[in-house]
Amino acid sequence: MVQPMVRTPVDDTEPVPGIADLGPPAARWYASTRVQATILSVLLLALLLGSWFVAAQQGLVSPLVLAHPADVVAALVDQFSSGTIWPNLWATVYETIAGFTAATVAALLVSFVFAFSAPLRMAVYPYLIMIQTFPKVAIAPLIIAAFGYGLTPKVVIAALMAFFPILVNAMVGLTNVSEDHTNLMRALGASRWQRLRMLQIPNALSYILPGLKSAAVLSLIGVIVAEFVSSREGLGFAIQASSQAGTIDVTYALLIILSAFGLSISLALGLLSWCLRKYRQ
Repeated sequence: MVQPMVRTPVDDTEPVPGIADLGPPAARWYASTRVQATILSVLLLALLLGSWFVAAQQGLVSPLVLAHPADVVAALVDQFSSGTIWPNLWATVYETIAGFTAATVAALLVSFVFAFSAPLRMAVYPYLIMIQTFPKVAIAPLIIAAFGYGLTPKVVIAALMAFFPILVNAMVGLTNVSEDHTNLMRALGASRWQRLRMLQIPNALSYILPGLKSAAVLSLIGVIVAEFVSSREGLGFAIQASSQAGTIDVTYALLIILSAFGLSISLALGLLSWCLRKYRQ
């Protein structure tokens, strides 16, 4: 006796193949967010440089405001070939790194103290907010008058600019810990130091590392502001001097160098974040 053939019903609800099912990586390179971002970044840079060249070449903007790209490149090469840039660049680099380092150490120490003492945090934190609201440009002359005209006031202003973002991120990371994890650590008999080292600090790294990028940029801004107010060297001083002298091409060249330095700081901190990724929660 022939058995009747039973057909398996067809499932019409099969999911549409996703990006991961389209083949080898070479066949779906366009799906990479990083590739798309790189292409878009290059296109935006080309558009910016093209618009700059056309505006300067056609005289759409006064040459007193917009320098020609060729003149800027020549001024940029001259800054390095003549060695003019080095004293100013090293002064700004030193002041920025020193201020950022001082702010990082101070903010982390204060955040650890606040993490151990909630009453102290609640008592002192409002005063820190008041200090943060002070306009740094307005108090820069007072700081310079108090610490003199050397490197110290620039470092102080840079540290003040960077201190609060690091402190806030560190406090959030140290205090915003899962209650279940905390209770588990306590049930296992972990000491306060062990909870800090094994639970709170790894959790805080996810908050501190992004905050360091913002703080580094603010530190650089603080240094430039201080160099504008009173300085005999530094990129801020050189930019102000070239603007007053009317050498707009040199001003643009110095701004490019300043931007490259700021970008290098961000990339370095991004590399640090990548190196510490296994320690983060």
